[in-house]
Amino acid sequence: MHVIAVIAAKGGVGKTTVTANLCTTLAEAGHQVLAIDMDPQNALRFHLSNDIQACESGLASALTGERSWTEVIQPGRAGALLLPFGTVDDQHQIELEQFLAASPTWLGDTLASFALPPHTIVLIDTPPGPSVYLQQTLRVTNFNVVTMLPDAGSFATLPITNRMIEKYCTPRTDFFGNGYLVNQVDPGKRLNRDILDALRTDLGSQMLGVVHQDQAVSEALASALTVRSYAPYSQAAQDFSECTQVLLQRLSVPARTDAPATDLSSATPTD
Repeated sequence: MHVIAVIAAKGGVGKTTVTANLCTTLAEAGHQVLAIDMDPQNALRFHLSNDIQACESGLASALTGERSWTEVIQPGRAGALLLPFGTVDDQHQIELEQFLAASPTWLGDTLASFALPPHTIVLIDTPPGPSVYLQQTLRVTNFNVVTMLPDAGSFATLPITNRMIEKYCTPRTDFFGNGYLVNQVDPGKRLNRDILDALRTDLGSQMLGVVHQDQAVSEALASALTVRSYAPYSQAAQDFSECTQVLLQRLSVPARTDAPATDLSSATPTD
């Protein structure tokens, strides 16, 4: 099992969109994928779920015992599985965060208890900035996809993300490294080009790739389709495909050219 965290120091960078499109691109290429939403906004469901109402319950409900893990994990688009965060009120969220702070290995222990097929790729969407959810995720991730915009704000907040990575990931022997993905790039804007050039110079081989600004992304979401299904020849579809290929190379996972998208619905977690 490979665990990949999609993280960002600031909000509004398209982190959930990136998570969803990496998931569907991997699944459409035949890889076994489980998407986990560790963000209380519970927004990953809008990108991946075939039944949004079913995602009102999620890991928050399973953690309290209101639902079983089998009940809250939903079949998602392109053959992936989705574990939504679920909808919680403010009091339950506070209690959940207190539990996670007191149980630092909860996510790792929970993933270990799931009866997932071998070679499953787990992608975790996280809230922006430091949080107990990010701490839980960084303790188990093998690789981080650091998502940012080609703007001064993203560039300035990189040290915050890097400090978290150094604290929770770098000391672990099962941590492979980071890949930096620059999202919503508009080559027609000089500032975008200048910051992208600076990032490429600073990050070198750690650059995972670039996703250009493309209306097909929002149109696909509105149509409840993956970008590759909605506009297979769009710039965004090509960008996500290229980023996924680099990601697999970094993880030393071979491309699946002999299999269709894999449905994990037969692999249910233990309760």
